[in-house]
Amino acid sequence: MIIYLHGYGSSGNAFKARLLKRIYPDIETFSPDLPHDPNETIRFLEAVIREKCQNQPCMLIGSSLGGFYALHMHVKFKLYAVLLNPTIQPIDDLERKLVTKPLFDNQAPRGLIIENLNQMMKYYHNPEQIHGDRLKVFLNRDDEILDYRHALHYFQKSDCKIVLNDKGEHVFLNFTDILPEIIETYRAL
Repeated sequence: MIIYLHGYGSSGNAFKARLLKRIYPDIETFSPDLPHDPNETIRFLEAVIREKCQNQPCMLIGSSLGGFYALHMHVKFKLYAVLLNPTIQPIDDLERKLVTKPLFDNQAPRGLIIENLNQMMKYYHNPEQIHGDRLKVFLNRDDEILDYRHALHYFQKSDCKIVLNDKGEHVFLNFTDILPEIIETYRAL
């Protein structure tokens, strides 16, 4: 099973999740809407993993804020995870957006507030906690939302695989280019 975790301002019906389901209908893919409250999100994901990942291979794919949550689940459950332009400092990244432009995306869900960001501190992990053989990180240099260098610097402190692309923007317009590599890794689990 693949569990796809969307970023802030998106949903379980995100383009990448729909694309994954359409191109690989033989792979069970679960892409839930994540709650705004980080503690609720973590409780929800822990329950999903305990329920769905006991008797089958599981891989997490997390995009942006979903990458932050996927990293936490990766560390906690030692699941294989693929992160796409993940935020590793969501407090700084999202707080800046909320303060300067509360709805930076007209489709963004309402409800995430600065107090929620403070909850995220307890889900931060030092790079030394990463299971490098079970984590792959894809970063796009032209990410217009997050500075890829923050994630690059963070993940270089671990022994995970990092793939740095020149183009693809934050939304990962190059997702179909990397999807075969992701699926090959999943099938090998």
